[in-house]
Amino acid sequence: MVKNTEEKKAIRNTFRKMRDSLPQEERKEASGRIAERILASDAFQAVRFVYCYAAFGSEADTGRLVEQALKLGKRVAFPRVRGRSHMEFCFVRSLADLAPGYRGIPEPGPWCRKAPVPFEETLVIVPGIAFDRSGGRIGYGGGFYDAYLAQSDRCIRAAAAFSAQITEEIPMGPFDVKMDMIATEKELILCHGGSPKTR
Repeated sequence: MVKNTEEKKAIRNTFRKMRDSLPQEERKEASGRIAERILASDAFQAVRFVYCYAAFGSEADTGRLVEQALKLGKRVAFPRVRGRSHMEFCFVRSLADLAPGYRGIPEPGPWCRKAPVPFEETLVIVPGIAFDRSGGRIGYGGGFYDAYLAQSDRCIRAAAAFSAQITEEIPMGPFDVKMDMIATEKELILCHGGSPKTR
């Protein structure tokens, strides 16, 4: 387990620096293409609920995706941290409902209603540092998304990432949750053989 932890730490440091080094204009353009791939996916078309992260730092921006989802009448929710490795999602009516929260990351305001645990009609869009093509993910080390997604295996778990964040293999632990699909600016990757949930 120590070896696994050290491996993850090394990958996290390498890929975080790499993502931070991407020019801002390149990240902006790539984020638009990532949003387009998710919006065009069967998974997005099929769901009524979209649970999404609010981009922070050098993460792929989700603003366009969220605005389009709201325009199409989908219910959109963002995470709010409630304690150590614990978060909940809350519905928003627009991006104006977000305000700086945990570590300065935008979160839904206290007036936003808590969203239910994700189910079949929910697409959860997950951030991360690095991913592999079978759905393996390395996040920020807090375990927030792994703990939250462990509550339900019925939703569609999708990552939004730059193509440079895709690596050959991610060391996975027993509590690490895999993605069903990964959208990059270059392709839509259906993981572990293409889950029926993503078709």
